[in-house]
Parts: sequence; C-alpha cells; structure tokens
Amino acid sequence: MLMNETRLEELLLAYEDNTLRSDELTEFKHLLRSSPAARERLVEAGVLQSVAKSHFFIEAAAAQLPTKQNRLFQWRPLMAAAAGIVLGMFCTSVVFGYVGPRVVEKVKAVFSEGFESGMTKTAPGVPRVAGQWSGDEAEVVTSTPEVKAHGGAKMLRFLSATYPGENSPRSQWGDVYRIVDVRGLAGAGSTVARVSASFAQGVVTGEERFACRVGAYALDQDLSTLPSSLNHTWLQQNNSATGSRRAVLTGTGRWQEVSVELPITRETRFVVLHLAVVQEQPTLNSGVVQFSGHFMDDVKVELITRP
Repeated sequence: MLMNETRLEELLLAYEDNTLRSDELTEFKHLLRSSPAARERLVEAGVLQSVAKSHFFIEAAAAQLPTKQNRLFQWRPLMAAAAGIVLGMFCTSVVFGYVGPRVVEKVKAVFSEGFESGMTKTAPGVPRVAGQWSGDEAEVVTSTPEVKAHGGAKMLRFLSATYPGENSPRSQWGDVYRIVDVRGLAGAGSTVARVSASFAQGVVTGEERFACRVGAYALDQDLSTLPSSLNHTWLQQNNSATGSRRAVLTGTGRWQEVSVELPITRETRFVVLHLAVVQEQPTLNSGVVQFSGHFMDDVKVELITRP
C-alpha cells in the first residue's frame, strides 16, 4: 500500500493533540496496520510514551518486527531500548530485549450524557449537588440544518456567556458544569479519570474565532462542606487534581471530540466537569458573548486503572 505522507503527518499531529475524530481514528488505524513505512514513521516521531496507552498502535508496530528486526537493532540504543520496553509490555509473544507481564487496563464507564432525555436547560451557576447540569445559559435542542446531533436526536446548545442574575459586565466564556460521584470507584493500581465531550460549531460570519475546552477537577471534600457561593476560582484552588484541554472550533458543522485525563485516588469523592466554548477573537472590553451556533454532545467519564 502506498502511503500518503502528508495525510499521515496530519493524522499524527491530530493524535498528539488528542483531536482525532472517530472517522480519522479508523483511518489512522488502517494506515498503521497496512503500511510498514507508516509504522516506522510513528516510532521516529518520538511518541512512544503516548502510543503505549493505545493497544492498537502497539499491535500495529509489532506487526513489522519479523521483517524489520535487524534494522530496528541499528537504531540509536536509547530508542531501541524504549521501543523494546513499550512493545514488550503489550506483545509478550515478541522477544525484543524485554520480557514482562502483559499490562491490562481496566476501564469503567461511570457517566454518559447524550442529552436525549431529562433536562431541557442548564441551572444557573456552579452546581453544589451531583446529578445536574448548570452554569451559563444553555438548552437542549434537536438537530439544526447546519449541525446534526452527534449521537441521537438531541444535543446541548450554548446560548450565552452568562446566566440570568449573574449580571456579569464582561464574559467571553460559555461554561457548563456537572458533578460526577466517583466514591469508592478508584482501583487498586494507578487510576485516572478520562473526561471526553464532542463539540461542533455552525458557520460563523465575520472575524469571530472560537475554541472549546474540556476541564475537570478532582475533589476529596464532601459536598455538604462546600461553600454556599461555590465558583470556578474555588475549584481551581481546592482540587486534589485537575486537567484541561483546548481545541479550536472549525466552523464547518463537524464534530470534534476532546478529552482530558486527571489522576484520582481512593480519597477522591467527586469529579467536577467544566466544559466550555469561548470566543477568543476579537477580545471584548465589555459585554457578554451570545453564541450563534455552538453545540456539545456525548459527554463521558471513564475510570482507567493501570497496575
């Protein structure tokens, strides 16, 4: 199979930025499994640590070993050793300078939201109880001519970068929050919470430029002890772990999945989701952004335990 080097570089950059869409992920898998040159390029790119988290990449790289083994041993010693450790962890049938047990991740799905039933709009402000969506003004809608719901028939539409009663003089962020209960769910090994959500933007005219962000905070506190005026600043200052990832919105109506991981322990009681769209250009001196066509769907929280 002839490799499209330009396309491979595009997919590799998207993989490193964690912005691969589901169709691009399928394309990337096929390219790596069918092209020895693509697999070699993956290793040359120096992303061994991150590919170790995705089993299919390791399988793809291992497929080239019978024909590439002599060449592999000519690599710089450090690269060869690193490749041997990564491949050895996942492919115990391949002898490559490392013999060890197969690493098995345990994945537990703890939360999934497709906005298909229940809520119609967000409650105002940052939540103090688990089980509800709140934040800036947003509502559940059906597909539009420009953007179709990602999974089912409904999705969340961001409306404003504030909520009634906040009286904010300036805001470019449309924030929504959700508290997810994870008490007693952390495994015996190293556990991370992976938070993911899909975003889409309809066609935007003018100079406006938008991005989306997936953030999460781990809390060890009981909800009854939280301050009555809970806000974003308090979450930033009182979490036991946090993670955040940003992605530019394309304005094509296509969905983009964004995810982030943060470590949790057996002391972690809750994970607070902070999901947002933001107008990055132009910067406002005053006023509140009203979003014309910005959507979110398929929000998930998974706990991944590694020995």
